[in-house]
Amino acid sequence: MSVPPGGRLWPEHWAVQADLEADRIQHRLNVATARELLPSEVEAHAAVEHHVTEARGACRASGRFKRRGFLNQWRGASVERAYLHLHTAKIFLVEVLPEHEVTALLPEVSTRLGQALDRNDPRRVEGERALQTTTGVARRAAVKQAMEVAYDASDEEYVRLRDFRNIIVLAAAAITLLTGLLILFVAESPNAIPLCFDPAVTAPPDPAVQAPVPAPNVCPRGAPLGPGRGDILIVAGLGALGGALGALIAIRRLRGTSTPYSVSTALAVLKVPSGALSAIIMMLLLAGGFVPGLTNLDSQRQILAYALLFGIAQHLVTRVADNRAQQLMDNIPSKDAQAKQTEPPVVVPAPPALPPSPPPVVAPVTEADDEFLPEHEVGALVDQLKAADEELEVEAFPLRPEEPDEFPDDDGDPEIDDEELAQTGTDKGVG
Repeated sequence: MSVPPGGRLWPEHWAVQADLEADRIQHRLNVATARELLPSEVEAHAAVEHHVTEARGACRASGRFKRRGFLNQWRGASVERAYLHLHTAKIFLVEVLPEHEVTALLPEVSTRLGQALDRNDPRRVEGERALQTTTGVARRAAVKQAMEVAYDASDEEYVRLRDFRNIIVLAAAAITLLTGLLILFVAESPNAIPLCFDPAVTAPPDPAVQAPVPAPNVCPRGAPLGPGRGDILIVAGLGALGGALGALIAIRRLRGTSTPYSVSTALAVLKVPSGALSAIIMMLLLAGGFVPGLTNLDSQRQILAYALLFGIAQHLVTRVADNRAQQLMDNIPSKDAQAKQTEPPVVVPAPPALPPSPPPVVAPVTEADDEFLPEHEVGALVDQLKAADEELEVEAFPLRPEEPDEFPDDDGDPEIDDEELAQTGTDKGVG
């Protein structure tokens, strides 16, 4: 029996779940091997204990650190190590399980195979066919092969999900850095990117002066003194707030998973700086007259409202990442009732039976062929020719039923019975 390694569990949900799964596998192994084992079962028992020990070690801290480091979380080293060893332990566990428990595994193995592979995948079609048609040792081998294929496919999906999470985090960090640099630059030089508007409505004309008085500029700060360093901060802040609101709306539509990679959190983080950046860009486009009908804003309240609205509108761009995240999470096998339902595999019909082949035609053998044929082939051809001649004789001269011989003697006289001969002599004497 394996001894759990020392160290405390990582304070994460996946570590607790993986450690509990390792205990479950260990107890099933102890129950299944409480008997005399075959040599192959002894090796499988040792393999299961080895992988269970490695999985437990990946779930625990080996040093003085209480949390995983940044590189460990970024690469997912501990997570992949734990689950890969657990999957391998489950595959070797099939070797020592009794036959009735192997039969009980068929529905789960078939479902996992259907969730991990496409319905047109030949591995799924042949795997499910083997699970349904084989028995005994062949069924045990089919279960192990199906589990290996399904676990490999699901592990690859987890790797894709982790890489996607890393891309989202990098994009969020890059947008945050660029937006922060832009805010600092514009705050130091407000006239570089002015966010103030010239109202289209002018003030009433002065009675003393006949020319109309232009209205003062409208800025996000509300002061009619021209661009200031607080304008960019107000627009970016409202845009970030709109991005946070958009994140709440988008996450509500995402189906949660128990995966160790927080994709939903990464998407929410992405939307906040995206909202700030989109608000700054859209306000700049409005000031430049690129949006027809919205060339100028007349009041500070309009500027603030549009900044918040443009922050929420970042969802039009980031929803591409939301759809991709939902697609990746749907491809991961799950026991959730709301998960993607397994489609039945495409059953490949058996090939049609071929018509019976005609009897072979024996080609005539010439003297030239006889000179080059081996001796055993010549003998075989001779036997075939003799058999063909006998069949022709039987068809030409069929055997008839045997008739009594009326002339058995050599002289051709018919056979006469002794009593008949004696009776003939008597008759002659009487006469």
